[in-house]
Amino acid sequence: MLEKIAQRCFVYAVAVIGCYSTSSHGAEPQAWLAQLSQQQQQHPVTLTVQEMPLQTLLQLLADDVGINVVVSEALQQRVQLRFNQVPWREAMRSLITTYQLDVRVNGSVYSITQGQPITQPGQARTMVSELLTINFANAAKLAELLASNEQKFLSADGAVSVDERTNTLILRDYPERLRTVKALLKSLDIPVKQVMIEARMVTLKSSASEELGVRWGLSPSGLQRTAAGGGLSYSRPQFEVNLPTVAAAGSLTMNIGKLHDNLLLDLELSALERENQAQIIASPKIFTANQQPAYIEQGSEIPYVESAASGATAVQFKKAVMGLKVTPQITPNDHVLLNLVMTQNTRGETVSTPTGPAVAIDTQEMGTQVLVKSGETIVLGGIFQRQALHDQDSVPLLSKLPLVGKLFSHQRTQADKRELLIFVTPTIVDEQAK
Repeated sequence: MLEKIAQRCFVYAVAVIGCYSTSSHGAEPQAWLAQLSQQQQQHPVTLTVQEMPLQTLLQLLADDVGINVVVSEALQQRVQLRFNQVPWREAMRSLITTYQLDVRVNGSVYSITQGQPITQPGQARTMVSELLTINFANAAKLAELLASNEQKFLSADGAVSVDERTNTLILRDYPERLRTVKALLKSLDIPVKQVMIEARMVTLKSSASEELGVRWGLSPSGLQRTAAGGGLSYSRPQFEVNLPTVAAAGSLTMNIGKLHDNLLLDLELSALERENQAQIIASPKIFTANQQPAYIEQGSEIPYVESAASGATAVQFKKAVMGLKVTPQITPNDHVLLNLVMTQNTRGETVSTPTGPAVAIDTQEMGTQVLVKSGETIVLGGIFQRQALHDQDSVPLLSKLPLVGKLFSHQRTQADKRELLIFVTPTIVDEQAK
């Protein structure tokens, strides 16, 4: 028999197998072992295998003690083990427990199949189904996480589905697995902190922006400035702060300032608006979840006619807007890390295309990242626009006289340069206070 076993082990890369006829007494045999003699049960096994199919290994062990066995073809798991002077009964018991085998006795024939081992009848593996309503997270995304083959949260027999209408997970698995999954979902299904983004888009005359900068500088802790994107900035003594230098008309150079006193800001802007030195274009407020982007756009859509190859025409629109994309990330100590993307899209030239004329959109975009305290205001500047204003004063009738009419009229051209400032104030929403 040893020669027969050795030949089989050679085929499946078995390193060592040996059987010795010694006797030792162990635990009381289980019901399925009752038909075996003590000599068979205590038969020592020394065996080392690598990548042997479980079906073949069970047949070898059955041949070793001379019992009749029928092993299911489904038991093709690859086994790696090493037994050294292990009683045959313990070797079989370890395999049955590890691979959850079912052993049944029919006369003198043992049938081994996949299933719950009858050595542990009190631990029957019954699958159960549960409905779990998700309150804050996205049920579909959680289902993808649970079904991931990399994480192995569910057993091989487990399944998860989603009812998107009620944001509910439908779970089916073994009870012990469901307990683990439910604990995981409980830690993930928590309310996400929210951030209120308050933005003010203001256009100021060049002189007004400089004046506003001096006024801010009157507060020693009022304005702290940094610059990015090519703008020039410098610090003077503590009571005077200079805002960005003049950039080319229509250019986009982001300059960043930090303001602590929002009340002072509102008062200054209101005063400048009454003096016709500033114009508040928009002041939207938007709530967004932590690490979720918020979009703010101000502008218009330009219509143009698009022609198809068939000759049909359709009116299309292109956006010419000033846009701001803010993605907040809440950090410890009530600070917010802001990812800012600022865009300026303006109407360009009308170009000819094979299907007809189309409108070109001049696009400028710049991004930055700033860390601020909740409630502080970030100032984004550096967008300048120039306008030439033509005005004529004249005396009726007399200004129309030939030769001398110019003496009764006056023309003046005034260059108006304005800067767009965007004030962004992130505030962490306190749900408990609400």
